[in-house]
Amino acid sequence: MEIAFILRAMMKSNALVTAYFGPSREFVVTALLQVEPELGILVLDSGSNSQLNEHLLRSQRLTVVSSQDGVRVQFDLQTVEATSFEGRLAFSTPFPDSLLKIQRREYYRVPAPILNPLKCQLTHPDGAAVETIIGDISVGGVSLIGEPAGLKLEPGELYENCRIVLPDVGTVNTALLVRNSFPLTLKNGTITRRTGCAFVGLPPGQEAMIQRYIIKLERDRRAKLPDSKA
Repeated sequence: MEIAFILRAMMKSNALVTAYFGPSREFVVTALLQVEPELGILVLDSGSNSQLNEHLLRSQRLTVVSSQDGVRVQFDLQTVEATSFEGRLAFSTPFPDSLLKIQRREYYRVPAPILNPLKCQLTHPDGAAVETIIGDISVGGVSLIGEPAGLKLEPGELYENCRIVLPDVGTVNTALLVRNSFPLTLKNGTITRRTGCAFVGLPPGQEAMIQRYIIKLERDRRAKLPDSKA
C-alpha cells in the first residue's frame, strides 16, 4: 500500500522518472502512466529515442530513479514488455515489491514515554473517540503504535480533530495525515503496527508546545542517566 501511495503521488505530480538499464547504464527519461497494484502491473511511458526504447525492451532489469516531494525514490523492475497506452508505445512491468525512499528527517524526533504512554485520540467515522499509543513525536508528526478499533489507518487518509494531551504542557488539537504503515515486532515477540503520521496545519503556538514537551522529555531522560563523574 505504501509503495502504491508513493508511485501514485509521483504519477499525479507528473514527476520525471529515469530508467537505467544495461551494462553501460543507458537510460530513458520517462514517466509513470499507470499504477495498478491490484493487477500487479506498472506502466511507464516510452522515451523519445526509438533506439534506446528497443535497448530497454531487450534489457533484463531496470533501475528506476525519481523523487516524491523532493525525496529520492528508487526501485528495480524486471520483465519489461511493450504495450500501448492511449495509442502510443509504453512499457509494462510487474509491480515492484520493494522501493527505496531516502529521506532526511526535517525535525528532531524523540521516543514517547513507555511507563506512562502518550496517547492520541482520533475520531472514528461514526463519531466515537478512539485512542492509540504514540511511539515517538516531533514537531512534524507522530508515530502511532497498534491498530485502533475500527480504524485501518491507510496511507493518504486524513483524520481531523485529533487530540494529544502533553502532560504538564498542554493539549494539541490537530489534523493527522497518514504517511506510512507497516508491521512492527515488539521486544516480547508481539506483532503490531507502526503508523507514521504528519501534522497538518499545526498552529505555531502548538508547535512551540510540542517543542517544550520534547525538551522536557530530553531533560527527564538525561536526569536518569548515571553521573559520568561518579
